[in-house]
Amino acid sequence: MNTPIKRHDALKNLSREHHDGLIFALRLQKGVAKKAKLQAMEAYAAWFWKHHLLPHFTMEEKQLFPRVDEGHPLVKEARQQHGELKSLFEIQAKSYEDFKAIYELLQKHIRLEERELFNWIQEKLTENQLAAYQDIHEAQQSCEVWPNPFWK
Repeated sequence: MNTPIKRHDALKNLSREHHDGLIFALRLQKGVAKKAKLQAMEAYAAWFWKHHLLPHFTMEEKQLFPRVDEGHPLVKEARQQHGELKSLFEIQAKSYEDFKAIYELLQKHIRLEERELFNWIQEKLTENQLAAYQDIHEAQQSCEVWPNPFWK
């Protein structure tokens, strides 16, 4: 039986945002499986990128990663995946294959951060360092209800 991950309070908002990211990925996966209208998927992906993922990546890269060893392989891998995802979103996905690439990489990325990177960060940072980060990341990015649920 897997033991649940004990997340430090300072990182809980990021973990909640990761949950929203997994919901987004699942919705894309369902949209691809049912061959939903590409235009609806494009609009949703563009909105989610602008209002959720981009601010989330910026918070991690500008506020969290600089507090630890940025040369560590986990931090490097997370940054690389951020770059790959940014490229996928910036080409403005136009096919089911594009959306599949997005949801697969996003799921892989979130699992890396949740299962490995955040655990390492919790061990690496002191309580004071985690509290200082928590002070600047109190508000969770909102994953609002999308008006066109193409995934249903």
